[in-house]
Amino acid sequence: MTKATLINVTYSQFAEGVGRTDRMTLEASLAWHKAYVKLDKESQSAWRDDFVLNYVIGKLDTTMTQAKIIYDQTRVERTADHEKAVNAGGAKFRHHISRPEKSDGKKVQVKFTREQTRACDDALASFPADDLTAQIRMLRAYLASLEAK
Repeated sequence: MTKATLINVTYSQFAEGVGRTDRMTLEASLAWHKAYVKLDKESQSAWRDDFVLNYVIGKLDTTMTQAKIIYDQTRVERTADHEKAVNAGGAKFRHHISRPEKSDGKKVQVKFTREQTRACDDALASFPADDLTAQIRMLRAYLASLEAK
């Protein structure tokens, strides 16, 4: 066997290399981003699943079978390392493939008319105060009906 040669890299050189790698992978992923935005929602979801699965394989040095088991678990069922790998895969997917538009950090403000507010209050008041689940369901249904109009 041959011995590996030790290469000394400074902290600054390492950081620069990480930055170069990030830039190169972002540039290389542009074609996949352009293809992704043309897909329907179902296909986009499948692309995300495939990306995260393959990222987990690379990050954890595991098999597709094991990666699927990890990916199909809920976040509380996963180990801390597995959860970090799945989350990192999702973040890399957003950064390289889906590239969501930048936000200015301000939340969209939704305004309701007095009539809408009163109708919502009346609907919620029709349920017992201790039945929060039913109130939430009613509120979601009401808001969905407003979106449909």
